[in-house]
Amino acid sequence: MTQNSLFSTIRRGIATMALCAFVATATATWLSAGIADAGPTFSEASVPSTTAVGDRGPQAVAYNVDDKPAARKSKSKKTLTGKLNLNTATDEQLQMLPGVGPAKAQRIISFREQRGKFTRVKDLRRVKGFGFKTLKKLSPYLAIDGPNTLATE
Repeated sequence: MTQNSLFSTIRRGIATMALCAFVATATATWLSAGIADAGPTFSEASVPSTTAVGDRGPQAVAYNVDDKPAARKSKSKKTLTGKLNLNTATDEQLQMLPGVGPAKAQRIISFREQRGKFTRVKDLRRVKGFGFKTLKKLSPYLAIDGPNTLATE
């Protein structure tokens, strides 16, 4: 083994050990900040606060941790019953559908005015913003004939 290859091997070993020491120090600092306790999770409202790490180096960020997992804010989901006729529905009636706002409702009406009546519910996929997943979610509430009986409970 030549002297150059020996020195390069030693340098690689020292660099690897230095990287391991850095990761171990960073992990120890992270754990000592109290973040990795057994169980608690971050709340959605946790705000970072700066705390000094001591003489070891720069400041670290510590987070407020709750004892219980944070409850997700649930939007009040309206329960729909009945069917909505795509060929006769108004703007307001279309907006009752989940995920359909003013822009999508207007696109449905514009499509209907330009191309005529919908011949099947699947034709809604031809309107911009209505893909397979959206159609699958809305199809229980849609029809192409009959009265508009869609109502919220």
